[in-house]
Amino acid sequence: MNNQISKLNQSQRCPDQALASLIGGEILPALRAYYPASDFNWRGNLEQTAIEYANQLFGMKFLVKEIRAALNLARTRSVSERHAPNPIEFKILCLHARGMPTLAQCMAEINDQRVKNYGKDKEWSEPLVYWLNQSIAAARANLTDSAWQKMAKEKYTKLAELYGKGELNPIPLKLEYSAPPAYLKYVG
Repeated sequence: MNNQISKLNQSQRCPDQALASLIGGEILPALRAYYPASDFNWRGNLEQTAIEYANQLFGMKFLVKEIRAALNLARTRSVSERHAPNPIEFKILCLHARGMPTLAQCMAEINDQRVKNYGKDKEWSEPLVYWLNQSIAAARANLTDSAWQKMAKEKYTKLAELYGKGELNPIPLKLEYSAPPAYLKYVG
């Protein structure tokens, strides 16, 4: 019985206590002030909520200034939204503070490339935008616009995880194609 209790206590711990204490002591109280309609005590324990946020951020090597910059982004977002960012959304805000393009910026670049360079090789600004385009371009013709945008948001979230961990593949090099000389068609 004692082993089961100790296993439960160990599973509730955060891999990075300093990160959890930063979130619990500074980030969540500020988010509570920015979003009065949100209830951060959703499991009855504010510490558990801080651990939930810290688990999302763990392994991405965020600097404290990036987390605080994400808090400023959340503050500006509070003007138009009622509820505070959940742990995954807060992680994406931290990635935006690091320099990752937003979903709106990615979609604008994808649409711009589609219009300007239709049928041509495209120059992408970031591997994230390239891979997002690769994963959603084919479905554009088959889905309604709202379903396609929902799929784009899901793919963006998955790619953001790879971006944060530094595991996003680079844009593949273009293969140069040079047609063989005409006389080679007749060589047998």
